[in-house]
Amino acid sequence: MKSNFKFKVVFSSLIMHVFYCVLFVASSFAQDIHFSQVNLTPLLLNPALTGLGGDHRAIVNYKKQWSGMGKPGATYSTTLFSYDTRLLAKKSKAGFVGAGINAYKDVAGDLQLGTTQVNISISGVVNITRKQFLSGGLQAGYVQKSISTVNMQWDSQYDETSGTYNSGLQSNDVVAIPPYLYGDFSAGLAYGINIKQSSVRANNQKKFNIGASVYHVNRPDQKLNPYNIKTTDKMNAKIIVHSSATFGIPSTSYEIIPSAVYFMQGPSTEINVGSMLRWIIKGASRYTGYVQGMALSFGAQYRVGDAVIPMVLFEYSNLAIGLCYDVNTSALIQGTRGKGGLEVSLKYATPNPFRRSSSRLLD
Repeated sequence: MKSNFKFKVVFSSLIMHVFYCVLFVASSFAQDIHFSQVNLTPLLLNPALTGLGGDHRAIVNYKKQWSGMGKPGATYSTTLFSYDTRLLAKKSKAGFVGAGINAYKDVAGDLQLGTTQVNISISGVVNITRKQFLSGGLQAGYVQKSISTVNMQWDSQYDETSGTYNSGLQSNDVVAIPPYLYGDFSAGLAYGINIKQSSVRANNQKKFNIGASVYHVNRPDQKLNPYNIKTTDKMNAKIIVHSSATFGIPSTSYEIIPSAVYFMQGPSTEINVGSMLRWIIKGASRYTGYVQGMALSFGAQYRVGDAVIPMVLFEYSNLAIGLCYDVNTSALIQGTRGKGGLEVSLKYATPNPFRRSSSRLLD
């Protein structure tokens, strides 16, 4: 009993510090990378979600978009890897510590504006009751930004006779832009409740979670500056509020999973809302320890004022693969020429998510 009490005191203190951190930067607002399958990018959504996907969780995400924009061969792609785990989960029923790492590489445009970032996350999860938890998380990262000057075009390369650009003309403009490095810090809170436990046959579970996070708490400077001029270009803090739920349809093998996410970074805002229908094709074994379930989810998200995003997720035992495609509905469609964004995600989690005793809190 004493160890459980100490655990709750320690992590309640951590959560309060995170809470004050969120409040501090909420008033201090370059858009970040983001994926449409936000449920498959937990450490990019909220550091407090670290460790909430099972004992071990590894995810690889890849997105390629806007292939119709810019010159032929221009790239807009993002690759992300994340891994998180639980510590002390078996020693205390009061909660556990989550630890994780994620890294991504983003390349954008004709000049290949590149962002490479590695983050380490830690969370403290307190079990308020057997059906409720509260989590606070912190994240620290190191970022490198770079740009290629190979495809830069200059006034001196425009042929006055023909009035067209000629890459063969010599340019007297030579610019070297070295990579720029900086540290990045983030924080978040999450709360979840399992309103009603589900039996395999009844399928009457009801789960709900909500969270808020602030990325770039320290508002780092961004300087791709070839002349080392002292300038200040502080990155805006990014605030995220997210929620999702799971509702089993009684006496069926279907579940409804609605979700909503709100992003705000400087003057830019984004709202994603949608829902998935999950069909449990094969559930957990009731009589043996061998579990090899299967499920198929399909649905869509709507990025308000910008895109419709059809999605599909296939789960088999410990593995899950998700696919989605951004279909632009805004004026951006003129620039992309109707070519949206393809996104692929692959997840591996233990214990088996189909096991009834699995301790997943969110997935």
